[in-house]
Amino acid sequence: MAKKKSIHPATALLAVLFLLIGCAAGVFASVQLTKGDEFRLNGDKEVRLAVGEVYAEEGATVISFGRDISDKVQVGGDALDTSAAGTYKLVYTVKDLRWGDYRLVRTVIVEEA
Repeated sequence: MAKKKSIHPATALLAVLFLLIGCAAGVFASVQLTKGDEFRLNGDKEVRLAVGEVYAEEGATVISFGRDISDKVQVGGDALDTSAAGTYKLVYTVKDLRWGDYRLVRTVIVEEA
């Protein structure tokens, strides 16, 4: 029967130490790469309009890993009809590794004058 090899305690300690240093370096790098990243609405989160008034879309700003990808924002949600009073929700999304399934919502309230 073969003799079972054992790991020297110093080797085990070094392995754990390198693992911890690697994890800390990964967290630090992630924080540095995403510093200043944002996904925000341009303009107000809630907009009030009179019936018949024109809605001007202000869009959203998206910074991901230091790059401006605002042109990738898609606007969905309710179909906005300014000829009819009501409350409409516009949903802003972006397909991106950093922001994943994150969404922003702008509420547009159309009121009788």
